[in-house]
Amino acid sequence: MNRTKAVEVAAQLFLRQGYAYVSMDEVVRVSGVSKSNIYYHFKNKEELLQAVVQFWIAQYESELYLLLSQRERGVEERINSFLALLSAGIESRNFEGACPFVTLYMQAPDSASQAKESISIFFRELIPMVEKLLQQGVERGEFRKGVEPGAAAALFVAALEGSLILAGTSRNLGIIEQSARTFCQMLR
Repeated sequence: MNRTKAVEVAAQLFLRQGYAYVSMDEVVRVSGVSKSNIYYHFKNKEELLQAVVQFWIAQYESELYLLLSQRERGVEERINSFLALLSAGIESRNFEGACPFVTLYMQAPDSASQAKESISIFFRELIPMVEKLLQQGVERGEFRKGVEPGAAAALFVAALEGSLILAGTSRNLGIIEQSARTFCQMLR
């Protein structure tokens, strides 16, 4: 319970204030978890960062696995559902850390190599998940037959990350929806 609370608080603080500007003492103060308890779970801030990265990965992956399994729904509908969740998360964080992965990767020091590697692995595994989703769209006739799902998935992830950054900097969530709508139109 204390570990979870510390990770959830650190996840928000890192995005709101920046990893370099958040001390372990601040995580103690805001979370209400004792210093000894935090250091029991995390010997340093880099270990806490790794736990925060795993926290975000778990959230995103559970939603993506759910989308892949909902084959009774259209692919574009599932994509829009996922993007609505992303948008709600961005809005609830007041546009701080529109993409937690890019934000944390850019903020992480070189000494946090495990956290950076976890983020890299997440993106490498994300593309095949999106590829499966797009393949379902081709098989169902939602997207044209000539679409190469692997290449389209890589392009989709790049476009999504760009739209998340633009939505965050402009404080305009409509950019995310427009980007996805345009992407799906190109696949039809």
